[in-house]
Amino acid sequence: MIDNDIIDNGEVDEITRAHRAETAKVANKPMIDHLPDAVEKDEMGMLTLLAAPGEKIIVERYATILRGSPWLDTKTYTIETINAANGDLGLWDDDLGRSAMSNFIQGTKLGYRFKLPAGRVGIGHRKRGRPRKNPTGVPEETKPVQLDANGQPVKKKRGRPPGVKNRPREEIVAEKKAKLEQRKTKKRGTK
Repeated sequence: MIDNDIIDNGEVDEITRAHRAETAKVANKPMIDHLPDAVEKDEMGMLTLLAAPGEKIIVERYATILRGSPWLDTKTYTIETINAANGDLGLWDDDLGRSAMSNFIQGTKLGYRFKLPAGRVGIGHRKRGRPRKNPTGVPEETKPVQLDANGQPVKKKRGRPPGVKNRPREEIVAEKKAKLEQRKTKKRGTK
């Protein structure tokens, strides 16, 4: 009879791999503790949302159907609609360009956190494409513009400088032969 409490090495490897992946994911979790809460209890003990449609909100979600309720994601959304009676939120995900739904009453009970962004700070995925050269917005020192004799700005030229001539064909062929010979001798020396 086989003891069910014994786990084979394959299962142990899978469990430790999943644990390492979860630990790495949680290490990338953005800190939002310093941000003001977007959900408060009023005098009657009812949860109310402090944001209005058109404003941004940061939602930290957890996978509540999984054991341990691991962290799922933290994203910035734009609020489209609010149903204060049941807590439903119609949201717009600016990063992915699609709609999303949440519920600030049920979500708070499940451990979700709703925060108001401070300033222009956004949480979530990075934008695609080339990063901005000056993300801080502080103007950099600019180089003075060079002007020609007519007072027009000098356009930076590309390519070969004027006055430089093409190399003769014999010179190019000789260089290619020398490189080929060098490669052959290198191959002979390694074999």
